[in-house]
Amino acid sequence: MILFFAFINFIAKMGSYGILPALILGRTDGNQVSLGIVEAAVGIGTLVGSIAVTLMKPAKSRTKVIFFTCGVSFLLGDFLMSFQRVLPLWVFFSFAGNAPLPFLGANLTAIMRTKVPVEMQGRVFSARDTIQYSTIPIGLLLGGVLADHVFEPFMTTVSPIQSILSVLFGTGKGSGIAVMFFIVGAVGCVSSFMCLKNPVYKSLD
Repeated sequence: MILFFAFINFIAKMGSYGILPALILGRTDGNQVSLGIVEAAVGIGTLVGSIAVTLMKPAKSRTKVIFFTCGVSFLLGDFLMSFQRVLPLWVFFSFAGNAPLPFLGANLTAIMRTKVPVEMQGRVFSARDTIQYSTIPIGLLLGGVLADHVFEPFMTTVSPIQSILSVLFGTGKGSGIAVMFFIVGAVGCVSSFMCLKNPVYKSLD
């Protein structure tokens, strides 16, 4: 579980959360108000999800909730977000993509606290944080490099693949980043849903 979310943190920072400002600013010619509204939607979605998970009863299968909400977050906040080009839809998908995340975090923490002996929790949680969060700066660095030197230039170069992608993601600033959102969303969504039937994770319930 720890290794899986180290991978998830890596691709999430390489795509959506690492380069969301660049996507919005690129698509809106540097409109900071639009970026602020989208970032606010991210925060409000997380807040609403946090309130909801606090009020709801504990899940019978925590692993299913973890991987389902992770997959839904990638589906809404990355995959479907990549096709959008107007502020209202950016706001909606930013909100919807972040609302499930508190369910993921709460159930993951609950599993860790119930499955790890109390006397070992300090060491295990320290190791978990080190492993899971060590991939974040790598993802941020790689995401910036790929956006500036691979995907954005690729979407400005005429080619058969670029012509097809431009129909889906448009052209100009931000189109290459939109392709990155699409790829990250697809990988994250498929990876999460594949884990739903993995008996290794089911045993944690």
